[in-house]
This record gives sequence, C-alpha cells and structure tokens, in this order.
Amino acid sequence: MNEDEDLELLALQRQLDDAFQTTRPRPNFEAELWSRLHSRRPNWPRTREGVAGFVGSIWGSRLPSVAAGLALIVLVAAGVFTLARLPHGGGGASTAFGPVSNSNAGQAPRSADFGLVPRPALSAPSAAVSGPATYAGAATLVWAGNLQVSATALPVYRYTEPTRAEADALSAKLGATPSADVALGGIGVYAGRNFTLVVLSSVAQPPREPYFNVSDLKTALPTSGDSVTVATAYLAAHHLLPTWPYQTEVRTLAGTTVRVDFLRSFDVPGLGRASLVDSAGNPYGTEVDFVPGTPGDFERVPLPLTLDPATYPIISADQAIIAMGAGSAPSGGAIPVVRITQAELVYTLVWGGDHGYYEPAYLFSGTFTNKGVPTVKRVLIPAVVPSLLAP
Repeated sequence: MNEDEDLELLALQRQLDDAFQTTRPRPNFEAELWSRLHSRRPNWPRTREGVAGFVGSIWGSRLPSVAAGLALIVLVAAGVFTLARLPHGGGGASTAFGPVSNSNAGQAPRSADFGLVPRPALSAPSAAVSGPATYAGAATLVWAGNLQVSATALPVYRYTEPTRAEADALSAKLGATPSADVALGGIGVYAGRNFTLVVLSSVAQPPREPYFNVSDLKTALPTSGDSVTVATAYLAAHHLLPTWPYQTEVRTLAGTTVRVDFLRSFDVPGLGRASLVDSAGNPYGTEVDFVPGTPGDFERVPLPLTLDPATYPIISADQAIIAMGAGSAPSGGAIPVVRITQAELVYTLVWGGDHGYYEPAYLFSGTFTNKGVPTVKRVLIPAVVPSLLAP
C-alpha cells in the first residue's frame, strides 16, 4: 500500500466514524465495508492488523442509534428523595484549587446578554471504553455527599460556527493545504506533511464542538518516555498542543492501542478550575491514539474558538441538591437505590442552533452494583437560574 492509499484509508475511517456518530448503519455494514476495502487493496490484511486497535475497537463505541439516542434521554421521575445529609458550611470541596492561568484573561464578561440560553442535559451514554458502566434509568437517590459553591454568578461562553475560510486559515497555520477530498459532516479536508487533516463542524446530538481529525501513519518520533510524553510530542509535531488548562489520563484500548486524553478545564472566577464534561458526564478534551513502538497516531482536537463570555446568575448548591432530589424515583421493585456521594461544578457544551455554548452545571454521581456490574449513576443540574434557560 502506498502513502496516498494509507492516508485515504485513515481519512475514510475517520469520516465514517464521525458520520455515523449518531446513526447506526444497517446490519452487516461493517463487514461489507471491510470486504470492499480488501478487494481494492491486496495488501490490506497486513495493514489492517497494524491499525485494527485504532479503528476496529473504536468503531462500535461511537455508533449509537438515533432511536436509542432519543429514547434513552435521562428520565426524571418525581418521587421520594432521601436527604441523608445537607451541607451546612464548614467543609471544603473535595478538589483543592490552586493558581491557574486564565485562557480568557483580558475579556470582561457582560451580564446575561445572550438572553435565554439552551438547557444542558445528559444524553444516553455510548458504550464505555473503560471504567464502570453508566446507568441512565430511574433510581432512588440518596444524597450522601458534600457540595459547596460560593459563587452567585458565572460566565457562559458562546462561539460562532467557523466558516470554510476560517478552517482554511487554521489549517494553513498547521502546515496543511486544501485537498480535493470531501468528508461527511466536514468543513474541509487538508493534506500536510505525513498527515491528513479533516475539519469537522459542530454536532448537535450528542453535542460536540468543531474539531480536527488528524490521521498520521508515517511520523516516527522517539519512543522513549511514558505515554503522555509520546502523545505530547505528536501534538507538538502537528502544532496542536492544548492552550487551555488540562489534566492527562492514559487508557488502553483494544489490543496494544494507547489513548492519552488531555482533559479540558475552565477557569472559574473565585473557585479555580472546572472540568469540561460531555453529554454523558465524562471529562473530555483532546484525544491521541497510538500503538507504542510504531510510527503515526490519530488525534481528535477541538478547534481554537473565539469564546464570547457573558455572566449569568446561578442557583446555589442547596438549590441544586433539591433539584437533583426531584428526579428521585420511589423505591421498590427493580428500581435501584443509589447513594450520590460525589458532586462538582462543571462546564458542558450545549448546541443552540446557531451558536455553541459552554455552560456551568452541577454534576452529581454515585456508584452501585447493577446485576453484578459496577455502575455509575449521574445527574446533571443546570447551574444557570431557570428563568434564563430556554424552555
């Protein structure tokens, strides 16, 4: 397989990954796809063996069906809420906040001038790559945590969808030029030295900001050092290191593929940092996938966006706990009882039709055993006062 075919194959896989993010293909689609690729490329078996850990294992976890995505929206049922303990001051939050660099420094937030903002909510989770399973059904919730937030107002950040001209300019800074190829759901496809780059627009459901997909099978970097060092070197080679605060997490996918997540945080005035979570409540940011000891990697990187801030009043921690309790189901039958032991202020992306919004929210969670499997139950409560949320 020559270099152009390598890049074409990776670009195709990434396009399919994103095109079917909210749609499940017909039965036997994947087998048919592999069959066609095999017939076009005699050397495909050798290549597939090398990259199967990258794309094959990820394929199934990113293809929730439209029906499931609509039907498994987190159900909130009015019922009994057991207050094991309410916070009454004196205790600090479990996360210690230190000095941070504010990526939005110099911008003076205005007061609620976006008008009504869309309401954040959890969506049905896709198959987990690692960690406990996620439960989206009804549960009897028992509050057993500690949540204290002193802020009474926080910024909401809004961005405008990038144009093709802006995508061209961003890609040129990375050393990539426009390609004649097209990508489903993409703003543009670009070719750089040893890599292809696809710029994709926002996804409404599950919400996702515009981002780069980078496919690189050729760049060989020093393999000494830990996984974070290797992933950082690949991002630096493509000029895609995060400019926002982050923490790193290393996971092993199928086979020998390693994923390094650069988990994004927002600077919260007076509080420190708040994690950015997706519509399933999982922290996210930039992803780098690679097989140790082999050249090349896959990267998924949010586009640098101009964020316009505006300050919105928020509900208190006590009000958030009460709102969380309103979603508790009556105990009995097969409904699990879940102790909610963790709570934190987070930011989450919400798509508003013509803009994307990063909004503050309270994320509650607790773990329990569901049919012998460790499972986490999450509840997301919008932090912006209800009168400023769209119906």
